[in-house]
Amino acid sequence: MNILITGKTGYISGRLNQALTAGGHRCAAVSLRNGLSALENLGKYDTVIHCAALVHSKTDDPGKYYEINAELTGSLAERAKNEGVRRFVFMSTLAVYGIADSLRGVAVIDGHTPENPVTPYGGSKLMAEERLRGLAGDHFQVYILRLPMVYGAGAPGNYARLRRLVQLTPVFPKVSNRRSMIAIENLRQYVTALLKNSGQTEAKGTEYVHILCPQDPVPVCTSDLAAGIAAGMGKKIYLSPLLGRLVLFFPIGPIRKMFGSLVYTDNP
Repeated sequence: MNILITGKTGYISGRLNQALTAGGHRCAAVSLRNGLSALENLGKYDTVIHCAALVHSKTDDPGKYYEINAELTGSLAERAKNEGVRRFVFMSTLAVYGIADSLRGVAVIDGHTPENPVTPYGGSKLMAEERLRGLAGDHFQVYILRLPMVYGAGAPGNYARLRRLVQLTPVFPKVSNRRSMIAIENLRQYVTALLKNSGQTEAKGTEYVHILCPQDPVPVCTSDLAAGIAAGMGKKIYLSPLLGRLVLFFPIGPIRKMFGSLVYTDNP
């Protein structure tokens, strides 16, 4: 299979490129920092995996999210369809639901949870999904992966912040939260299997848009993840039940993100 992966320098795109190339696919990676000008003939690819996005940005302009995550995605998909690409895989996000993590229970996303993004990032990704729905058809299959937090060695974003915190402190809150996450290795395997089985899925001929919510088999506890990170560093860390109780009294964004509970059901 000939595959184009966008987001040439990104964490997820780089790991997917490695895994798919090792699996015998012919992959090319491209940066879209200058828009679509770097693209040549898309018709030589069976599949486009679109990872390029504005994610963790310090910009004060929410319009940038919509410009890059929605408009660029729509333009890329439209061109891919017109040039004969059969399959478009879009890395979306759990943030399209706009569900906040819970410190005193478990927030759940299931098949009845409506999309209701509350951030420019989530809103722009949902807008991109809507553009893709309008383009999907028998000869242009769309796969939308609503990813939870992706973690693993070298992962950016929330995982990187957790790793820095573990590096800085010998004591960490002990909590019993549950978070849907996906290890980068599991995501690599998931996408590899998705492409392998896509022909069978597409042969059914009735569904052109596939909404998928990949996650690890078991939700992750933040304290267990922190302990694992510390062990990988060769560092001892004490998990404090007292600190774990204290975080419940600070339901601010970063605390909820790190210690709250938010899970996908098996098939949201």
